[in-house]
Amino acid sequence: MASVRKLFLRWRRWRGPCLALALAGPAAGAPAAPAAFELDVESIATGPCRMEGPGAADQGGGSQSITASFLARRPLGGAGWYAGGGFQAEDYFFADNPAWPRRLQDYAAALALEYYRDGESVASLTAQPGFYFGTHAALSAWDVPFTLVSGVPVASDFAGVIGVSNGRFYHHALPIAGFVWTLGPRVRLEAVYPEPALVLTLDRATTLRLGGELTGEGFLVDAPAGRTVVEYSSYRVGLEWRRDWRPGVRLALGAGFEVERTFDYFRRQGRLQGTGNGYVKFSAEFSGN
Repeated sequence: MASVRKLFLRWRRWRGPCLALALAGPAAGAPAAPAAFELDVESIATGPCRMEGPGAADQGGGSQSITASFLARRPLGGAGWYAGGGFQAEDYFFADNPAWPRRLQDYAAALALEYYRDGESVASLTAQPGFYFGTHAALSAWDVPFTLVSGVPVASDFAGVIGVSNGRFYHHALPIAGFVWTLGPRVRLEAVYPEPALVLTLDRATTLRLGGELTGEGFLVDAPAGRTVVEYSSYRVGLEWRRDWRPGVRLALGAGFEVERTFDYFRRQGRLQGTGNGYVKFSAEFSGN
């Protein structure tokens, strides 16, 4: 499965709309223009994970991931509506073991239809048509994962969130639901499944986020019995520090614990599952007009 720091990036693409409604509320003013382009790069290293399941033999290993994405926007006819296009690339590397893939990767276009209010996305439909595979790419590895999500304004400091994310190689659709509550100028509670968090604003340029993060996708991979689908997911809980170093440049460092790592071969031999180890993360975001 895939975890969104930006609306066009994996599961994290749902987080922006709910935060915007919590901040803007139902009485927000005229729409403000979002960034014309966004570029995100992220790297995560995770310690060894003991896996259990068919063929796992209670063995495990560390993992690394590198992801990059780019999205450019342009306004549509209606005020606040924007269309976006770009790309995403994700690479996951795992310790060598015949029970699971050594590498999972995807290369896809990024398409988005978004509605903005006060410079923040409050509703969006995103899709990533591309190839999702293990070692060898093929036409049969084509998929179009999508996410549809919207905020539901309730009060000036409280908003609901509802949506869904799904794809051809996903075992089940992922529901997105919860609420965002702004408790004060420096504290925000994001009680949204699957990535709840408490966000603290230290100053105008620095924030701390304590909460969960879901990452992964569905892939078509080579297995001893032939090609099959595996849905990989990793759920982590940790603390992330973010700082705007200058206009259009944001850097982040994070660390915590991998609560669960899963390889779900739902069309064949079953599910490999285990509890991981500590992780560290670095990300950089660049945006401009």
